[in-house]
Order: sequence, then structure tokens, then C-alpha cells
Amino acid sequence: MNTKDIGERILFLRKNKGVTQEQLAKALNITNQAVSKWESGQCLPDIQLIPEIATFFDVSISELFGEEISAKENDLIMQIKNTIDEASEPDKYEEILKIAKALHAIVFVEESKKEDSGYPKSEPEETIEHAINNEWGISVISVPKIRATMRGGCVFFSGSQKLHMEDDCSKLSKFLKAISNRWTLSVLFTIYEHTSADETSYASINRISEDTEIEAEEVKKIVNEELGKYLEVKETGIRIKEEFMNIPPILSTLIPIM
Repeated sequence: MNTKDIGERILFLRKNKGVTQEQLAKALNITNQAVSKWESGQCLPDIQLIPEIATFFDVSISELFGEEISAKENDLIMQIKNTIDEASEPDKYEEILKIAKALHAIVFVEESKKEDSGYPKSEPEETIEHAINNEWGISVISVPKIRATMRGGCVFFSGSQKLHMEDDCSKLSKFLKAISNRWTLSVLFTIYEHTSADETSYASINRISEDTEIEAEEVKKIVNEELGKYLEVKETGIRIKEEFMNIPPILSTLIPIM
């Protein structure tokens, strides 16, 4: 492993353990700046600190340097990361999405084992394969500690804690009002369909109008008024701003089962 790889490994282990640079530095009796330099790949830890770092993260020195994958249950996340790292560049994000779909299927299978779950009994291998191949319409699993929703290729997980949003309720209310109209949603999803796969692509007013069967002038109004703050508008066309690109997939998982 090179300096950058070791830095990334330490960064990953630190975040996985849920500690700050300051906490790690204090445990090792060094400065925050030293930890920062390791994680950014500027330098390597002093060789005398290696055993202490490994002990802090509860891994072997070989595991710390990525030369060995731990069989410990707690190191499962690292195994997943290594699998993704080994994938070729064009396939990395497909691998991540496949894992997310598989995790949803696993939650479904675990719930189906319970007598009173209401879910049909499911075989793990077959269920995971169906999920990865987008063969489900919509699947919603709700248990005390997790909510898992999948619709086609969209997967959404939520914990049951830290959902108090008193300060953000007004923002959420304004947003929901902006997209509450059917035609507004049609325009939003059409823009997403034409631009999400390529960060350089833009959808034209005429293309949106053609796909939604909404008059071009009405499309312009929706783009400029209801959706204005969420879109990037240029002469070449329109696309959803990157910070809002997650909205359509999340909305797609909210469609109730009828």
C-alpha cells in the first residue's frame, strides 16, 4: 500500500469507529495535524505508532495495512469496501447499488422468518437475485429500528431516530407545496430521466413538453416558478442541481401500495 492508501485506510477505520481526528490524536498522544496529514496522504505514521493505531482500531497490523481481511463481524464493512475497491472503475457504483439492493432483500428475508410478520417466507438467494434484477414493483419493510423501501432501482434506508426536524419543517412544507401539482412532478421526473445518467446532459423545454404532453409555455412556467430554485437552467437546457438530484428517487419510494 502507498501513503495515500494507508491514509484512506486510517480515515475509513476512524469514521467506521465513529471518532474524530481530535479523539484519535488524543488517544495516540499526537496532534490533530498529524492525523490530518496521514489521512490526506501527506505522510505516514511513525513506525512506533503502528501497533498503537492497530490496537485503537482493534485490527491486526496486517489488517491496518490492508494486507489481510479480518473475519470479524465488525470488519464486514471493510470487506465490502475492499470488494468495491477491487471492482473496475466503471463498475464501482453499480457494485455499491447492488449491495444496497441486496441489503434490502436481506432485511425482507429476516422479517419473513417471523411467524407474525405478515411477509411471505422467502429464500435468501432467490430474494436477493430478484432485488438486484429490479424484479419487484415496490417493497416496504418497517421494523422498530429500520425502515427499508425499494422501488425498482431506488433503495432507501432510514433509522428510527433523529428524525425531529422542528427547524426544517417550514422548509419541507414549502418544498412539498412546490411539487404538489401533478404536472410539476411530471416535469421534475422527466428532467431527472434525461439527465441523471450523465452529469453533462440537459433536457430542452421542447423535449420535456413532448414527453409530458404539457404545453411548452406551461413547462417554462413550472421550470421558472415552482421548480426554479431546484434546477440549473442554461441555454442548452435544464437539469436538476446536484444537491437536489436525490429528490426524484426518494419521491419514487413514497408512492403508496394500493
